[in-house]
Amino acid sequence: MANYIDKYLKIAPSTPVQKTPEPTAVINSTSIQQKQIQPVGTNVLERYLQNQGLTAMSQVKPIDNNIQNDVYKNNLRTKFKNNDAKIMGIIIRNFGAEDKTGNELLREGDIRGNFNNAVNRLDEMKKLGINTLHVLPVNPPGKQNAMGTAGSVYAPADFLKIDPALDDPNDPKDVKEEFRNFINECHKRGISVMLDLPSCASYDLFLARPELMAFEKDGTPKTPQGWNDIRMFNPWKDESKRELNPDLLQMHKDFVDMCIDLGVDGIRADVARTKPTEFWDILTTYSRQRDPEFAWLAESYTYEDASPMLNMNYDRPQDSLRAGFDSYYGQYHIFHEWHKASDLINYVKDNINMSKELEPGKSLIGSFGTHDDISIMNHGGVTYANLVSGIQATLPMLNPYYFDGYQTGDEYLYDFEGTTDKKTDTDSEECTVHRGRPDIFNFSRPLIGKHPEVGDFMKATLDVREEYKDIIEKGSFIPLPVKNNKNDQIIAYARYLNGRTLIVIANRDVNARQGGTIEIPGLSGFQKLNNLFPTTGENSILQADEDKINVDLGPGRIHLFEINTPDIEKSGLEVLKQNL
Repeated sequence: MANYIDKYLKIAPSTPVQKTPEPTAVINSTSIQQKQIQPVGTNVLERYLQNQGLTAMSQVKPIDNNIQNDVYKNNLRTKFKNNDAKIMGIIIRNFGAEDKTGNELLREGDIRGNFNNAVNRLDEMKKLGINTLHVLPVNPPGKQNAMGTAGSVYAPADFLKIDPALDDPNDPKDVKEEFRNFINECHKRGISVMLDLPSCASYDLFLARPELMAFEKDGTPKTPQGWNDIRMFNPWKDESKRELNPDLLQMHKDFVDMCIDLGVDGIRADVARTKPTEFWDILTTYSRQRDPEFAWLAESYTYEDASPMLNMNYDRPQDSLRAGFDSYYGQYHIFHEWHKASDLINYVKDNINMSKELEPGKSLIGSFGTHDDISIMNHGGVTYANLVSGIQATLPMLNPYYFDGYQTGDEYLYDFEGTTDKKTDTDSEECTVHRGRPDIFNFSRPLIGKHPEVGDFMKATLDVREEYKDIIEKGSFIPLPVKNNKNDQIIAYARYLNGRTLIVIANRDVNARQGGTIEIPGLSGFQKLNNLFPTTGENSILQADEDKINVDLGPGRIHLFEINTPDIEKSGLEVLKQNL
């Protein structure tokens, strides 16, 4: 251990290092070894993660000042820590596309999405209130054993190249320079860019780099269930010794270097559980030696059975957050399966309580509808979409997240589903789509639905979030008791900070009215109730009374009020505060 610390101090003498009696890590030029963690307490785990992270410092590429933007300063990690990231997920190959022929599958006469025409939509994002883009993978997709006629964006053939199909044929610049220009245009508008890091390899990459790959005992490659176009990496050189695969780790470090050189502000790690915590701790620490504000989002869920998949480990969000991730997906994508209002409240409470076991500022995203999920519209149309917009604009410990098409109510249905196309860029003529989800397999239409009113409501909720920024991002969370609602369909909670109180009252049921009484200690019967959210759908009836509000709520309606209850935290109600 002493030799390792001495080596580290020669590289970064200004960084304090606390020696510990446990010989946690041994490093040489070709391997990283780690003794198995024993479950004997949090302090041991913290020391383990701290010392594992130091291994990332051995060779850190300096920032190229000729590449970095001289004006823009990355603050994405701070956004996550402050619950201030408002995120839109996009697919470059369709984001700026034009389906001029109306075939949905882009052919001759249509315009495919590329980095240059993606710039044309950045002002739209800014106007909606978005300050962060989650860009799905932009690596060249594999062409062998492919899914779809363009190849899945999550089946990369090369982690260190940018897909030439995203190049503007009318621009003499190469595709990497066009990507850098897109990032710079985002930064000019105050929009951060978070790039997706795929979890697996295409079949092409599997053939080219067998030393990176995982195999079953019988010698067959490990393949995630349902994804025949990709193969799994092997993060271990010797798992029994906790010795990582140095070639895989180096490829990921090179990916981080590429991102930072391009100006990317952070990474979303696809299926984070495919790598051990040691791997992520080294990588996140490495990235922050180059850019302390470089942010990491883990696609990690809360429950072990959230997304069971053959050959995948269980989710472990606490470990991921301890290993350097700033935020994680969580479980909001199954909100439509939570049939009781209390299910949502209890989940929020669980996460706030979890935050107290972690360093300050860990958060979630509003994963109600990501590219992996069926369209929000499928669960109740515009009414449900507006309900979700209002909820994620007001919950604690959360960064609102939307996927392109949400703002117009796109149902992600494609006429070409199940058809074939001989003009394919891969070895597959099948126009693969996952029904009800954004197309990640083909060159297809932009994600535009028929309900722009969804975007109007979404923008209004984000405007309100910005107006009441401190209360929503930093305030306490106080579940409000609901009486006389036997089906448990009324969602009610308060957000409080420095004497100011916001209350959210919503009907979880998008099909029927719900009535009941919300108990709010200290509320005056003369309190005026002015809804800060736009009025949509069926009208609700709300009547303030002493210490309560009587409600008859329209289907799926959500309301936000500022009320005068400066002592609500002292009223005896449960008060929860995120570790900030």
